[in-house]
Amino acid sequence: LTAYMVPYTLGYLFSGQIIDRWGTRRCATVFLAGMSAATVGCGLARTFPELAAARVLLGLAESGVVPSIMLLITRRYPPERRGLVVTLHQALQSTGPVMTAPLVAALTLSHGWRSSFLLPGALGFLLAAAWFHSDRPQAATAAAPSPPPPAPGWRGLKLVLTAPSLRGVLAARLLTDPAWFVLIYWQAGFLQERGGWTLAELGRWTWLPPAVAAVANVAVGWWSDRLLRLRGDAPTARRLALQALAFLAPCFALAPLVAGHKAAVLAMLVLAYVMANCWLTLMNVLVTEVAPAGSVATTLGVMSALGGATSIAFNYAAGPLVDRFGYDVLFIACALLHPAGALILRRCYGRPAGVTSPAS
Repeated sequence: LTAYMVPYTLGYLFSGQIIDRWGTRRCATVFLAGMSAATVGCGLARTFPELAAARVLLGLAESGVVPSIMLLITRRYPPERRGLVVTLHQALQSTGPVMTAPLVAALTLSHGWRSSFLLPGALGFLLAAAWFHSDRPQAATAAAPSPPPPAPGWRGLKLVLTAPSLRGVLAARLLTDPAWFVLIYWQAGFLQERGGWTLAELGRWTWLPPAVAAVANVAVGWWSDRLLRLRGDAPTARRLALQALAFLAPCFALAPLVAGHKAAVLAMLVLAYVMANCWLTLMNVLVTEVAPAGSVATTLGVMSALGGATSIAFNYAAGPLVDRFGYDVLFIACALLHPAGALILRRCYGRPAGVTSPAS
């Protein structure tokens, strides 16, 4: 896990800059092919160092996928349709985790564990070729030429970290990402230890939060686009939708209080998952609308790297926190993060005329 997470987080610092510089067609093809090669490498590994090396490559390559997708969407779709397109993409992406468990189990049982790496890795090369074939410049929406992005390196990082239009979104993302990772990594342990759930019950019901979140994502994206058409200001429309999502934050704190009632605790976790997942998706949409011109992928990469770093630190602290105080303190802390992020967004983007949208 460490061999994957550390390169994945650090890779975001540079992958976005490379994509802004060289374009999504070439870069995404290389990143997807790199992921495929790494996945095949996991299936062929004979020793632990070989497996670790493949995981390092996987983390580095995967750090370029989300910035490529978001930049492509930004160039092809106008702001008033972008929220729906991004959230629809997120909903489709959610089918991946749903299909993975039964697919991996079936391949492992029928052809051995290596096949569960080799087959997806081979299919990934086909996906890389399909991307290269379909991502053609003439398919992009015509737009006014933008200034060329800075060369990859410190100048690109400095541009993002010092841009006035990005202070709010960076601070809010740093603050709220840990709550999302707590849901991903601690939900099963919480349900087993506090709720007394069996492994069979986890398998029967824990698909529900991501499934509901997939539908909610599309609804929130459509609503934020509608707000944009009504108000004519992209940062204001996204901010209002994000502030509304933050009203679901108390569900985090309520989950430990109703842990003994399985239907109630599942409902609280579903609502918390919807909030955290939709928030993360809509924050990416907001970035495309406040990022400096020519630096959308760079901004997304830097924001993801910083959010990942704070999440890693928070999760290292979460274990001792649960050991000493139980899940109540951890979940109460998570319940405070999104409202605090909403306050930051209101302070930074509360005046429609205060933020321009050069990337739009």
